[in-house]
Amino acid sequence: MRDVLLLVHFLGLVIGAGSGFALFFIGHLAQRWPAEARRETMVRLFALRYASYVGLLLLVLSGGALLRPYSTQLAQMPWLWVKALAVTVIVICAVLGVWRMRQVPQQPAALLRLPILGKVSLAASVLAILAAVMAFS
Repeated sequence: MRDVLLLVHFLGLVIGAGSGFALFFIGHLAQRWPAEARRETMVRLFALRYASYVGLLLLVLSGGALLRPYSTQLAQMPWLWVKALAVTVIVICAVLGVWRMRQVPQQPAALLRLPILGKVSLAASVLAILAAVMAFS
């Protein structure tokens, strides 16, 4: 069962972090494009964020199940706490991102706040991966 959970966990990492990294870098590069091309491309790529949410859901669910055998040792695993904190930040960024996107029809300026959420989420993703490696090495 642990192998299946690890497979789901890494699949979630690939889907979630991969699509998140892709959106971040495409959004960064798109700032150099003409406004109309940037808007059209970003609108078309917007659906990719759902893949990021699915990956995050797989990570959280499988991560919780993978932690059960370590429940008695959690106090001695500070890197695991760092990873949990980083994942919490990613979840908060995702929730705030969905909330901001729902505000766009009434407040188009809400779109301008999304890049900072992407940057925070990217940093937290890198930290979560680093903490996972440190916790289990």
